Amino acid sequence: MNPIPKDWSSLSWQQLVSCWEAKMRYGGNAEAAQAAAMLSIMGLTVAGRADIDEVTGEQRYVVSDAKAVASTITPRYLALAARQLIPWFLHPYGDSGVEAKKDEKGKEIAPGREPHRGYVSGFRDAMILPIDHIDIGGATFALPQMACNNLTWQQYRSLHSLAPSLFREGNTEAETLSLQARFMGHITVPALPITPTTDRFAPANAYTYNAERAEQTFAFWEKQLPLHPYLFHICFQTWHTAMHYYEQTFPLLFSGEGKNDPLQDALTGETATLNSVMKYQGYTSPQEVYDANLPVILSTLNTMAREAKEIEQMNARIKKK
Repeated sequence: MNPIPKDWSSLSWQQLVSCWEAKMRYGGNAEAAQAAAMLSIMGLTVAGRADIDEVTGEQRYVVSDAKAVASTITPRYLALAARQLIPWFLHPYGDSGVEAKKDEKGKEIAPGREPHRGYVSGFRDAMILPIDHIDIGGATFALPQMACNNLTWQQYRSLHSLAPSLFREGNTEAETLSLQARFMGHITVPALPITPTTDRFAPANAYTYNAERAEQTFAFWEKQLPLHPYLFHICFQTWHTAMHYYEQTFPLLFSGEGKNDPLQDALTGETATLNSVMKYQGYTSPQEVYDANLPVILSTLNTMAREAKEIEQMNARIKKK
């Protein structure tokens, strides 16, 4: 029997896949999904029915591990184990039924984040995938990492504009597949082929995002996703969780406050945003901004927003005098 992992990030890739397959297979039946996921994580398979539990009246099942060691178990036990030992199975972003803590001004306080294997983890923090790349369809792709910190600003812009349409009501199956393929094309980056340099070969795991190259992978993903339906959901969950993370880290950018504010207009306008970041960071071309790491640009924008707000407050105080 495999040990039960402490959190989502401790799952192996195959365990992660098994959890998603269980969720997709049993849909709205949370207890069945939990039972199936726990069986897979613990390395157990159901061999058949045993008898009725005299205490609970539940059907008990015979399960066995890879060493053919048999025992009996009930679905209720598996569901309880899932809720107690891996509460993140149902609520990887935090239990929405738990009332959020607020400070003296009434603003929500972000849940605490505990160190985990050298990273930051927590219900609202970005899921850490157990591997950083995947081999699929004869090609190698880089997967999004913690808080999507290996994405570029250009990837963020592409994904941010695409994400709202992914689960839009009325999408046909073909439209959904096409949108998911586009999402995968932008969030994953194919490894560059090995090329000779002056004295050595370039590393085989070099990943560089290029929007045109991403578009060339759409047809590839349309063929692969029906064979690996869990892959889109795992990548989307990583992205979705990261966006929650950035809402907590960069509140001034996502608060929606400041109507008719020049800075707010700049953040929502592509050209103005690029010009602002280029001037602030000393970049010489828009492409440098697009190729920059996502947290770097968000941090720059956050700093600019804070400075602008401080200037606005200072001007307001001067006017009062």
